[in-house]
Amino acid sequence: MQLARRLLRPSLLQRNLATFKADRRKFYKDVSVVPAEDDPSAFTVLLDQYNLRTSLKNKLSIPTERLANAVALEWDAQRENIVFELMPVTTLCFKATDRPIPEGELVEHMLEFLTTDTVCYRAPPEEEQLYNLERSRWDPITDWFGVHFHVHLAMTSDITLTPQSQQTIDRLRKHLSSLHPWMVPAYQHATASLQSLVIATALLDGGLDTEEAIAASMLETDFQIDRWGEVEWQHTLDRARLSADVAAATLMVREIRTLERERQATAAQQ
Repeated sequence: MQLARRLLRPSLLQRNLATFKADRRKFYKDVSVVPAEDDPSAFTVLLDQYNLRTSLKNKLSIPTERLANAVALEWDAQRENIVFELMPVTTLCFKATDRPIPEGELVEHMLEFLTTDTVCYRAPPEEEQLYNLERSRWDPITDWFGVHFHVHLAMTSDITLTPQSQQTIDRLRKHLSSLHPWMVPAYQHATASLQSLVIATALLDGGLDTEEAIAASMLETDFQIDRWGEVEWQHTLDRARLSADVAAATLMVREIRTLERERQATAAQQ
């Protein structure tokens, strides 16, 4: 069922969401973090003495030092070739800077996941073991989601598309549209990686930790592996990539939220 749902996914992100070019040879030796020239409250990454730029040639002005350090660590870890697939924090910072797709379109793309969301498509009761597993692992997430947004999620055990109510869509649109511009690509990245807006929102809004979100997203895959075995190394590699992508999105959201709280506190004291 999970494969069938993924085949129904929207194709918006087949456009150039990744704002960088193909992998290339490493051309630098040293990586460092310094205050941004145009904004002393922000930070940038230097490759040798040169400012790191996106593929659209924009200067990278990163809002927090911790995020900048994470980007620097990714570049410092590269060996003979620069492999962008291994730099999820850089990927998100590039997307947030270049904005190849407007925030409004990213929000609408995330909302489309509600129609085929992983946790809303359940095994039928006849598949007792998987049915009970999904109820025990996914019901707490959908319950949290319903309480958090004051909505009711439609569930099905059929592969036929099951639309959510307009109220649910509108409330999620309002929430996602209110996010800081740097947080929108992080939410989208987590949603696409986890194949679930419900799981991604629970993760980034505080209803799940990273390991719980990954386990929820991979529940059906893990169930099938326990039953039939796995392709050697593939499952481990998939989980590692998912973990890195989800951790990057979580880091960006937490950093921006912390920055917003600090700025609000400073403004309140003035």
